[in-house]
Amino acid sequence: MKHAEAQEAMLARMAESRAELIAAYEAEAPLRITRAPRVRPATNTAPWFLRSPNVELIALALVGVAVLGLRRTVQTAVGAGLSASTHRALSDLFSGLRE
Repeated sequence: MKHAEAQEAMLARMAESRAELIAAYEAEAPLRITRAPRVRPATNTAPWFLRSPNVELIALALVGVAVLGLRRTVQTAVGAGLSASTHRALSDLFSGLRE
């Protein structure tokens, strides 16, 4: 029975010290200021075609059409595309032959 009484006394002291610590913490706790969330304006208000990753290519094509005309712009673009694909194909062929 002596052990149970000692345990009860220990638990009572622990409850008292816990209550004191909680009271001290609440008394010394800084005031918490709740802030209203800021409403930020939408920064991405451009049309969809200006948000695409190929905006530079679209702009270049429009300038080309305005300066050179549609036919010459298409000829230049097709010629550059064929040149690049031919270069890539030949490069792949020769690198395959080297290995």
